[in-house]
Amino acid sequence: MAGQGGVELAGFWPRLAAQVLDAAWMLPVGLLLVFIGQAARGGQDLSPGADILLQLISALIIILFWVTRQATPGKRLLRLRVIDAETGGTPPWPRLVARYFGYILSSIPLGLGYLWMLWDPRKQCWHDRIARTLVVRDPPPG
Repeated sequence: MAGQGGVELAGFWPRLAAQVLDAAWMLPVGLLLVFIGQAARGGQDLSPGADILLQLISALIIILFWVTRQATPGKRLLRLRVIDAETGGTPPWPRLVARYFGYILSSIPLGLGYLWMLWDPRKQCWHDRIARTLVVRDPPPG
């Protein structure tokens, strides 16, 4: 489906697939960080503060991918990009931070914010609307 400016808006299934692909690499990275933290503490479980730190590191990684490449590795594999809904360029980093934390709102209640894109004319989830972003699909190379 062509959207604003002739770009193809990414649908539900490609976006879900990108999330699954990202989880496939983020989960091992997170586990590695936990093991390193436990080893540093002599095998003891991590403190609650360490859990928060791991969440912030994950957020930083995702946001850095958006800022530098407009996409996480999962999105890149599927030729998806996060763009500024107004300019078509890379969204400013404060809006990308808002987009990341908007995932929390999209999850409540029962993931309704993610499902919202199914009937939104611009295929925006709540976190996209908060950050004024679109997810688009690039044409195949060549």
